[in-house]
Amino acid sequence: MKIQRVSLDHLAKLAGVHKATVSRALRNHPTIPKTTRDRIQDIARKEGYRPNPLVAMYQAQARSSRPTAMQAAMGWLNDYPNASSWNEFPWLRGYLAGARQRCADMGYRLEEISLTVSPGSSYEEEVKRVGKVLRSNGIYGIILPLMLNYQYLLSEWDNWVVSLIGSGHLRPPAGMEGFQAQFYPQRFPIADRDLYFNMRLAFQNLLQLGYLRIGLVYSRYNDAEANGLAQAAYLVEQVQLPESERIPILFLERFKEGRPIAFDKWLEKTKPEAILCINPVVRDWIEELGVKVPKDIGLANLNLVADVSDWSGVNEQHEEIGASAVDILIGALSRNELGLPSQPRKVLIPGEWIPGSTLRAPESHREASAMIRR
Repeated sequence: MKIQRVSLDHLAKLAGVHKATVSRALRNHPTIPKTTRDRIQDIARKEGYRPNPLVAMYQAQARSSRPTAMQAAMGWLNDYPNASSWNEFPWLRGYLAGARQRCADMGYRLEEISLTVSPGSSYEEEVKRVGKVLRSNGIYGIILPLMLNYQYLLSEWDNWVVSLIGSGHLRPPAGMEGFQAQFYPQRFPIADRDLYFNMRLAFQNLLQLGYLRIGLVYSRYNDAEANGLAQAAYLVEQVQLPESERIPILFLERFKEGRPIAFDKWLEKTKPEAILCINPVVRDWIEELGVKVPKDIGLANLNLVADVSDWSGVNEQHEEIGASAVDILIGALSRNELGLPSQPRKVLIPGEWIPGSTLRAPESHREASAMIRR
């Protein structure tokens, strides 16, 4: 039996609209009112309409090869007080560079848009203001990268395709000392570092170098932001060691107000052979105490960027994460999945271990380790 494909012309006649309106409605284009989109999509389902995958493939190819003057745009929404942070700070700029390059490769341009809440206004009003800017520039795909204000992550963004980088920054509740994590369900697709894998990767490389007493100096804020993944991975590795070699995590609230007494006490009590950390100031603290790196204690950084490029540690692949956030958008834009997805997905990018100058060579470890214990 020959199956006849349902055409857009046929659907247009049934719906009483132009063929172009049907095409846009089936792609969830925001220029078509939602009630009209729903009505046309309902007719298409009842008629058994199926898009032609070869036509969709051709259209995707045409979009990726269009000349620069005809480029579509994606938005990079920035709520940092210093709008240039993404270009200035080494732990941030890789994300933006990766996203910008992937956009260029795929025929898009990436526009940075600042989010600023004026006195007396609200986040909802700011979202509406930015929405007008996005629509006027023909931007329907947006990236929310490591937002400082979680309110933007909780917005609906009904008329846009959204992807996140990381889980977003959280802020402590007003009036509470210290940091207490707030849990928010995942609402949009995410491209992120595989922090659980990265921690275990670093730990295993330290073990291979002969280190046994491996400590972790970490930020309570960063651990809460990552939903405890760093802590979980570290504890998984610790329980596999003899009990005498296990070291509790040193969680600190601040890293830029001088060497804390808690660090000195932890170092004296636990006597680690190597320390995992994310803040380079840990090296300064150790050397202030007359301890040499890597002769006396080894260091591994869990986020290797330009200011610690000579360290041993993990390259989180920030550019790959930024590129993956764009890939998520391109896929969703091709399906016009506007607003909150029914099943948001998470893409995790594993890090890469990089040898450096802050760990001893394997053959020199045993003798130095024995001296530390004495």
